Amino acid sequence: MSVLTKVFTILLVLLSVVLSAFTVAAFSQQENWKASASDWREAALAEQAKSRSIAANAALESQNALARHLSDLDEINKIKAEVADKERSLAKLESDYAAAQNQLSVEQSTVNSTSEHNKLLENARNRDGEFIAKLSRRNSELERLNVDLNDRVKELTSSVAMAQSQIRALRQQIETMSGDQIAGVTQIPGSSGVQTGIPSVAPSSARPIVTSPIRGEVTEVKDGLASISVGSTDGVAEGMTFLLYRPGVSGSKPLYLGTLRVTRVEANNCAGTLETTEGQVQPGDLARDEASFALRG
Repeated sequence: MSVLTKVFTILLVLLSVVLSAFTVAAFSQQENWKASASDWREAALAEQAKSRSIAANAALESQNALARHLSDLDEINKIKAEVADKERSLAKLESDYAAAQNQLSVEQSTVNSTSEHNKLLENARNRDGEFIAKLSRRNSELERLNVDLNDRVKELTSSVAMAQSQIRALRQQIETMSGDQIAGVTQIPGSSGVQTGIPSVAPSSARPIVTSPIRGEVTEVKDGLASISVGSTDGVAEGMTFLLYRPGVSGSKPLYLGTLRVTRVEANNCAGTLETTEGQVQPGDLARDEASFALRG
């Protein structure tokens, strides 16, 4: 065989093999299409069944939704009715609130006027209190003046009593002297040592006790001793007791501090021991004899 024949034969064999393969592939492809078509048909039927089920479910759901919608509409209508009632109640409450606001304004005006009236009353009460305080201070001053006046009256009364006593004593002396002169009473020289012609004078009566108060001021305080600014020329004697006190402030009562018993007396001052103390005695505090204080009316 020639070479060309061999090549042609090989080509025919190859073409036969390719054609056989193509035929087998076409046949197998045709079988696959049938199976696919059957599958597609079954899938379509399943989808149709599924669609019918979905449509039925959708219809049922639609009916349920419609029922719910109707129920919701009823509920909405009820809510609208309740809202209308609430709005009417709110309108009534707003009206009541406006009336209450007006009433509150009226009451506030009344409270303000009452507060102003109370302020006026408070100012009047303060003025009355100040006036009462002034009257109290004036009363205290008048009481002190009354005490001093009573003391002065007692002094004058004592002075009058002393003067009357001295007058009575002088009258007795005058009467005695007149009686002796009229009777011509004389004694013989050398008999009793009394000169002739000299009338005998009756002894005067005892001097009355001076009850006028003795007032002084504390000048020094040291170690339980104190000195005051009055002495023998003022009638101070050893053993006298003085009351020590401090004057009150703004009409208040004096503050009692204690007592002083005189142990040393000079012309214009005296000193003694502090027997009782109820406060701290200082220079400048006042002193008054206890005897005249006890005789106060």
